[in-house]
Amino acid sequence: MILFLTYNDQPSGVYWSQVCDVVAHLNTLGGPRVRLVALVSARDYFGIRRKIRAHSPDAIVLPMVPRMKRWRANAALVSWACRWFRPTGIMARGVLATWMALRARDKGLVKKVCFDARGAYAAEWEEYRIVEDDALIGQFRDVEGEAVRSADVRLAVSEALVRHWRERYGYTGEEHVVVPCTLGRAHEGPVAAVGNLRSGLGFTESDVVLVYSGSVAGWQSFELLGGILGGALEAQRRLKVLFLSPPDKGIDRLAADFPGRVVRQFLKAEEVPHALQIGDAALLVREDTLTNRVASPTKFAEYIAAGLPVVISAHIGDFSALVEGQGLGAVWREGATLPALERPSSADRAKYRAFAVAHFTKKGRSTEYRSLLGALA
Repeated sequence: MILFLTYNDQPSGVYWSQVCDVVAHLNTLGGPRVRLVALVSARDYFGIRRKIRAHSPDAIVLPMVPRMKRWRANAALVSWACRWFRPTGIMARGVLATWMALRARDKGLVKKVCFDARGAYAAEWEEYRIVEDDALIGQFRDVEGEAVRSADVRLAVSEALVRHWRERYGYTGEEHVVVPCTLGRAHEGPVAAVGNLRSGLGFTESDVVLVYSGSVAGWQSFELLGGILGGALEAQRRLKVLFLSPPDKGIDRLAADFPGRVVRQFLKAEEVPHALQIGDAALLVREDTLTNRVASPTKFAEYIAAGLPVVISAHIGDFSALVEGQGLGAVWREGATLPALERPSSADRAKYRAFAVAHFTKKGRSTEYRSLLGALA
């Protein structure tokens, strides 16, 4: 058996697609059984447990030791899980879970540990102050360095992240695989008709609808985003913008400046794939930080799977070069205006969807996943 360990991850669409769906796919590959172990907040423990087990029915969901600053104490829970289930390996999501898994390996309770790295953790905590605790933030470089250097195998979301490991932590090995954030099952389904939904939101067939999906907080860079969109709406009279986002004052200001041309909807995760197909292009613009230079935003795969070309910043993980090289949209560079946007043809939409199936589904990445299972067996 292999354990897939998460620590303090909130139940969300990202968790379902990047944890529960991954565990489900790994269990289709014919290797050792993989079982999710989730350490979650004791607040609303039973509610969180119910949500996780609705997506991963055999998950072991445990209340973590209270207070983030005491995160190391949770190593005892991981050791207990290893004694109970006797896994050969642990796939640990993030640096803190990996530290706990390495302590279990030190005790001889598990043979192999995979560091499942979703980004540059120390950089993200330093740049965006995930918590207001300098002592906790200050721990992350050492903990991340140990995860990179000491894990038996590594899963990175981008080649850019591997380069970061080599530059910052002196990683010189090749014991890693790269798998970008893949599509959740909700985004792999057949294309639905969107005519009524498009018109219901006030968009006509002559409008060019630019979609932005997700939060506009923090590293999502709304200050930058708002300036770009304001200039584009001024210059492109057919352009309208659809935010699939929670309420935000910045979106409200933009809507007030351009009446009737900015629409905001906040939908359940399972409704987003259908809504994305209303659009004609998608926007993925973020500020130039180390966090973003190694990132693999889940939204990129979701946009492409919806048949949308992506207008992307020039520095986002491996995706900016991919957009240019594969003709998947356009790269926006600082100081430039957005390119003139048109509605894509049916053939272009089919091309984007086919690319997503080949490169951003879990089935399309089965070779890489099998290599991880083999390393942990």
